[in-house]
Amino acid sequence: MNEITLTGNIGKAPELLYSEHTGDAVLRFSIAQNDRYFDRRSGEWRENPPVWTEVVAFRELAENTAESLHAGDAVIVIGKLADNSFTPAGADYPVRRTELRAQTIAADLRRARATVTRQPGRERAGSTTAPQTAD
Repeated sequence: MNEITLTGNIGKAPELLYSEHTGDAVLRFSIAQNDRYFDRRSGEWRENPPVWTEVVAFRELAENTAESLHAGDAVIVIGKLADNSFTPAGADYPVRRTELRAQTIAADLRRARATVTRQPGRERAGSTTAPQTAD
């Protein structure tokens, strides 16, 4: 599998748009991964500069994320890296960009509390998430 998992904080408010061609929801936001380490020489904690990653989500995942998460929220994102490079008009070379195409987005419950609301009609018979009935 070609999946990666990143944890971080959402930078600015996620932007939800709808594709002109398909009508599908598309959500874009960036997350910052902050790295702290203990400097033995000074005896203090230090922080490296944050590493920013662009995240894109589609359809139901995009809409659910837009309704649930906001700037500053701690998140866990699982997805695949994809090339989103482009060549601007009149340029001789492309602008290189990589984005994380999300397959799963969740609040990081180490640093937040959440209330889960299931989407109607999403449960499947025999799945581990389907409500169980008493016999």
